[in-house]
Amino acid sequence: MKYLICFVLIVSACKAKEKEKSNPLVGKWEYQKMERYNGEPMHLEDSVINNLHEHQKGLMFTFTNKNVFKVTQRKPNNTEEFVAEQPYELAADKTSVTLKNSNKEDDHFTIIQLTDSILKINVFYSEVAYMVFEKKE
Repeated sequence: MKYLICFVLIVSACKAKEKEKSNPLVGKWEYQKMERYNGEPMHLEDSVINNLHEHQKGLMFTFTNKNVFKVTQRKPNNTEEFVAEQPYELAADKTSVTLKNSNKEDDHFTIIQLTDSILKINVFYSEVAYMVFEKKE
């Protein structure tokens, strides 16, 4: 009986890990930079682009395996400030994420690239550029 319980616990743990691996979005992502669709970084000499970049620094997206999306902003003193939290859904083909809104239409964002360590996502509905995040956890 003892072995059966251990076996069930091991199988349950493996299934939980499988579910997490099936959603590579799960984790904490920190903003790194903006890139153009041709792969070039945005030119920060442009004051508007530089201002936007500076406001994005410290931006953290967290996606949980319970389909909760959370945004925080890391401040210069290393504290994190809560910005927003809402349900999300990753498309089956992993090419987009939908943020579920309760009082307006849902937001649909295109995922340019999603790996174990990099998330490139277009949250500005831009035809020119997207944001690049690095996985922290």
